[in-house]
Amino acid sequence: MKKYAILASLSLFAGAATAGVIAMPTAAPAGANADVCTGQTAAKYDVYGGPGTPVTVAESFIKTGFSVQCSANTFVTFQNVDATSFRVGSASVKGNQSYKGSSNGGAVVLSTACGQSTTPCAQTDAQAAATAASSM
Repeated sequence: MKKYAILASLSLFAGAATAGVIAMPTAAPAGANADVCTGQTAAKYDVYGGPGTPVTVAESFIKTGFSVQCSANTFVTFQNVDATSFRVGSASVKGNQSYKGSSNGGAVVLSTACGQSTTPCAQTDAQAAATAASSM
């Protein structure tokens, strides 16, 4: 159930055409950052080959590919750590908070403040939030 809650928070399945495919590691992931939404225009991306595609990466928490609908100005990073651990972090160019979630904690929660006054939140804030989710 935790797996689906996290993937649901990461993915908004929309009827729009897919804009591209996110390049994913083909070896054991070991918690590397996978930047899915990069603050650009709204677009839909396939991760691990898209919906229904079996994931063949050894020690992967994700077993089937999926699509992600990215909104403009949003950053989403996930870490497919191992067969039992998955982490996600997010932030917004126009927001001032980052959020984190993990398969261990089962929910997405506030991580830290970012984007104070003149500097907007960035991809690095989403990456830091994903890493911080290891403590949930």
